[in-house]
Amino acid sequence: MKRINILLCTNALYLQHAAVCLTSLLTNNPLLFFNIVVVGQSAEVLDGQRLRRSLMRFTHHSLSFKKFTFPANVTVPLNPSAHYTRDNWIRLWVQDFFSCDVDRVLYLDSDIVVIGDVAPLWNLDLQGALLGAVDIPGSDRGVTSLGLRPEDGYFNSGVLLIDLKQWRQSRALDTLLRYVEAHADLLLDVDQDALNACFSARTKRLDYKWNVIWSFFRDPPLIPLSASEIEGVRREARIIHFNGSKKPWNYFCDHPRRREYDRYLRMTEWRHYVPRDRTVLNVIRKNVSAILPGRIKTLLKSFSSRARGSAF
Repeated sequence: MKRINILLCTNALYLQHAAVCLTSLLTNNPLLFFNIVVVGQSAEVLDGQRLRRSLMRFTHHSLSFKKFTFPANVTVPLNPSAHYTRDNWIRLWVQDFFSCDVDRVLYLDSDIVVIGDVAPLWNLDLQGALLGAVDIPGSDRGVTSLGLRPEDGYFNSGVLLIDLKQWRQSRALDTLLRYVEAHADLLLDVDQDALNACFSARTKRLDYKWNVIWSFFRDPPLIPLSASEIEGVRREARIIHFNGSKKPWNYFCDHPRRREYDRYLRMTEWRHYVPRDRTVLNVIRKNVSAILPGRIKTLLKSFSSRARGSAF
């Protein structure tokens, strides 16, 4: 049975979502064995037993927890207007979480649901690249802020296929930390920006189906792909990434694939989770909204936006 090394870096608030991610991965890949490593900050208390109970029905995995403390001489910047935490940076220390004989690691964000076979992704020939990642179609982030060329693109770091042997040999972590120290003011999307700035030319672009982000589900879509291309990605999706604000554990989330999250949530020890925003008032609001014509809802949203704007 093929052995696949998986890394997740999370915190107490996101452990539920990590459980959903891993449950979906194991459910849809019964013929693969997964060596799963979950990393949290040393000061963070993770309910490891609850996660173990969630996965105990699956025999084709091993699960270990590791603690991480940021080196005293390293400062990692955070964008105060974004939802990121310091935990996002932990994945850069990937070499510390696996033994020296591990040559390849698949990193996954916790807000992911795996809905298909990942063997083709794991077996992909990186052709000498340090990383495999999926571009964000139409993103100019690399050009406008990081000095990259338009043809370089800009990838999302929620799914990373890492050549760990090359990562160690090339001292990739040192390269990243030097860049962060010199350009901390540029890093709006924290380590994702740093990874793009340092390794854009050393990253193999993967098919969109391996990291289908919110952009593919917007209506109307705002990405420079044809309707048939977008529909093809939706149809062929293997990994759904609930990036941005459309989190499926929020009551008002209208992401068209949120039920994928709910399905696997019910298989975990967090199955009785109730969204914090599922209040009586919000239930009424949501039910009323469901029966309003689309034109009326658009007008109400427009009015609400203008009202908020006039308050400042």
